[in-house]
Amino acid sequence: MSQPHPPRLVMRRQFSALIAALGGMVASGWPTRPSWGQGHEAVGRKPLPQLNVREVLAGLTSRQFSVPEYVEELLDWQTRWKRINAFIAQDTAAIRAAAVRANTLSRKEFPIAGIPIVMKDNIDALGYATTAGSPGLLKHHPRANAPMLQHVLDHGAIVMGKVGLHELAAGGTCANLTFGQIRNPYNLAMVPGGSSGGTAAAVAARLVPAGLGTDTGGSVREPASFCGVVGFRPTAGRYAVSGVVPRALSHDSIGWMARASGDIALLDSCSGSPLPRIDSISLRGLRLGVPRAYFYENLNPEVAPVIEAALQRLRQAGAQLIEVDFANLGELRKKITGPSQGAFARDLRNYLRSSGADVSVDSVIQSIADPELRTNFERSLAAIDDAKEPYDPAEDAGLQAFRRAYAGYFETNRLAAAVIPTTPDIPFPVPTDPSHGGNKAPSSGVRNTGPTATAGFPGLSVPAGRTRSDLPVGIEFDGPPHSDATLFAIGSAFEGITEPLPPPVPPA
Repeated sequence: MSQPHPPRLVMRRQFSALIAALGGMVASGWPTRPSWGQGHEAVGRKPLPQLNVREVLAGLTSRQFSVPEYVEELLDWQTRWKRINAFIAQDTAAIRAAAVRANTLSRKEFPIAGIPIVMKDNIDALGYATTAGSPGLLKHHPRANAPMLQHVLDHGAIVMGKVGLHELAAGGTCANLTFGQIRNPYNLAMVPGGSSGGTAAAVAARLVPAGLGTDTGGSVREPASFCGVVGFRPTAGRYAVSGVVPRALSHDSIGWMARASGDIALLDSCSGSPLPRIDSISLRGLRLGVPRAYFYENLNPEVAPVIEAALQRLRQAGAQLIEVDFANLGELRKKITGPSQGAFARDLRNYLRSSGADVSVDSVIQSIADPELRTNFERSLAAIDDAKEPYDPAEDAGLQAFRRAYAGYFETNRLAAAVIPTTPDIPFPVPTDPSHGGNKAPSSGVRNTGPTATAGFPGLSVPAGRTRSDLPVGIEFDGPPHSDATLFAIGSAFEGITEPLPPPVPPA
């Protein structure tokens, strides 16, 4: 087992002292281009790929390194991680040109100038095909960036490429028959989770400091837990979902992954729907719900002790853990009408038309590589005539009752958030035959993330520790609508009482 890192508090003090020293150096005249030895190192003597978003920005602001230098280090580092198979496509010429441009931008006007991000390949980006990991979309080049991505680029971010996913975002293994299996950086024999496994793997392996995924029922938060990174699903409607290949449009959301909650807060502020900032929050006296029924049931034996240790740290930090359950959670979910069988095919057809795709919904579905998925989506295609009218969540009485009950859990018990295991599972072995079982993730994988997605409430998964076999485990903080900023602050406070995970080691 790798040696643990220094306690977070010590790291913060070291970081603050270093930044103060750097400020004096800059004031006295920092050289335009530092002279480096064998390989660049930066804040806290970390190699550049190990830096999180805010550390990169600190290094760029203090001119320890330039954006082109940082990007070259990442490109070099990525060559050591080919075996995780994270990337679907990269345009290195465009990346280098964007780095040169970003290096000239004012960070007052462009707060994340020079930060490279990856995108799950169901999000539209100019210059790249949007394949959604499926053969029928290999030649689909959208005519505009997804609005959410455009907001991020307008704040100075750099597109570092497209990363893989489970085909059509419809599974949890990322065993993709077209692009190959994506692997977990902490153990290449294990899956990264899904469907946003490429984003999680890339961020965990330090190929980039952050990336975008999509989350319909947990597809950001589950792989974040499996790969030991922070994963965030916002309050429903905060992030635009146009320009994204739909999975279930009424539940779809773009979400962020990074390696610190504070990074997510910064990126969130550049995502098109900024919230009032909460710089910090005290755990002392903070009321956190612990819904044992449902969310803590049937946990993997290696997950349970990691979660209980995390709860104990919260108690010791002064948090009030209120053991109270969601009433009738399962029964309320059963009463939700939901979209019709044909909704996926209808939503996909509408996406193809709006993005200028020269391909029909029929051909996309008939070209699905995974035979089980193809059968499922053929049913949607057959039922498309029953889905002419868009599903309106506001008219779904069962969904509205579920959302009221979910909101009531926080209000009645005066809770800032609920704290749950992100997933009951740990990463499991990659499928031996992707053509027969590539979609066979344990059914409980998104059990805990699903209710929050259904309600449209925000959720933040944060690394809680490691199993006996050194696999990451995530803990999730869920809150009422528009408590996103509060969750970022809680996540940061939790990180302050938790040993950070050691970075995964590149394969030999």
